[in-house]
Amino acid sequence: MKKSWLISLFLVVLIDDRVIGKILTECEIVQQLQQARISRSDISSWICLMQSESGLNTNLITGPKTASSYSYGIFQINSAKWCSRGHSGGICKKRCEDFANDDIRDDIACAKKIQSLEGFKAWDGWVKNCKKKPLPNIQKCSR
Repeated sequence: MKKSWLISLFLVVLIDDRVIGKILTECEIVQQLQQARISRSDISSWICLMQSESGLNTNLITGPKTASSYSYGIFQINSAKWCSRGHSGGICKKRCEDFANDDIRDDIACAKKIQSLEGFKAWDGWVKNCKKKPLPNIQKCSR
């Protein structure tokens, strides 16, 4: 009886963690962005973008939005253009659901593509909360 109770508790914790997602710290994000070859001078803009869009939550899914689209992950990558729900597609050629997990490397790759094509203005959160505003100080996150 004790063993099944522990297994049940473990499953609840595991399921709850997947629903809530991981909230990354700024320094964890700095490290991941540097690994993705994002210029250190641009990292504060990227962090502000992620804070504005998802609160740094890797598993966030929001919607439905315009045209019944949904947005996924730490960058809130939208299914209307950049990815496809249920199968690979969109400009990033990815399943949207792949952006709603704790591994943000593919999210960063797609976000870089979005930024190169449309700039940060592609994200409403960046326009409202980051453009021409003080950006996060990443000095505390040393290499």
